[in-house]
Amino acid sequence: MGRHDPLPGDALAGIHVLIIDDDAEARDLLRTVLRYCGALVSVASSAGEGLDTLQRVLPDIVVCDIAMPTHDGYWFVSSLRERAPEAGGNLPVIAITAHGVTHGPDRTLPAGFQAHLRKPVDPWELCRVIASMTRRA
Repeated sequence: MGRHDPLPGDALAGIHVLIIDDDAEARDLLRTVLRYCGALVSVASSAGEGLDTLQRVLPDIVVCDIAMPTHDGYWFVSSLRERAPEAGGNLPVIAITAHGVTHGPDRTLPAGFQAHLRKPVDPWELCRVIASMTRRA
């Protein structure tokens, strides 16, 4: 299976993903692909809405855009890390950004993200990263 090949429809079965992105088209594309791979998906259009969503549901992993109005992805992950583990404080978070030069892995990983992908995100690569990060032994 090549790097850009679709994953099987059950590759993310039972995994709940929260997508946080202010770009509606990007959110919809990622939601569609993740659902195709079997994931349960919640979406938020801002960092604040993402934190509010975590009051209602606790996903297995978060995919968060960096550059968003009002509060950015760094604010989100910093706020998340202040929470107790049972409130999501230890959730794995994948950074996605179109600004790879100013918001590269050398900045996102020390800030509390566990992975970093550049936009436009290859949706199948995202599925592979999520599958890898959420493997339950």
